[in-house]
Amino acid sequence: INHLGTYKYCAIIISNHMEWIKQIVRLIVVVLLQVLLFDHLQIAGWGFPMVYVLFLMNMPVQIPRWAEMLIGAVVGLVFDVWHSSIGVNMAACVAFSFLRPILLGNLTQDLERVKGEIYSASIGRIEYVKCLSILTVVHHLMVFSLEAWSWHNWWMVLVQTLISSTLTILIIMGYDIFRK
Repeated sequence: INHLGTYKYCAIIISNHMEWIKQIVRLIVVVLLQVLLFDHLQIAGWGFPMVYVLFLMNMPVQIPRWAEMLIGAVVGLVFDVWHSSIGVNMAACVAFSFLRPILLGNLTQDLERVKGEIYSASIGRIEYVKCLSILTVVHHLMVFSLEAWSWHNWWMVLVQTLISSTLTILIIMGYDIFRK
């Protein structure tokens, strides 16, 4: 009987479960921060920080693509239920989750070396800011355009997208700088 192999197998299983528990706790913290703090922080009715995209951005690289998109759908659904917006956040979060691996693959030169969550320290600050900025603008543009449900006031959608994206990116980068 090979007990050493059994112990290694058990350690891997426990490690994987701990990673999932860590991600669930991160999601709960991000949801609570968004709902209790950031949903009440607005700039003149135009800027709405949606810091919950931090959870989607920082998900581990090793997660299967289907699971990443499913998690994006669940995160979006949570905020759709909270904000009474039918499918708006869900669509934007699924798009974010779909585009993230593509952008990470195109913007980072050595993604295979990255283990665990994505932060500026793991892929480089410039690459992180580029990826975060593109994904945040796409996410926010989808949210505001689906909420407007019309391009009659397209300039309002663009202004809200730019102000909200800038605010969201600044908050997330502030967190990223001070998280160490």
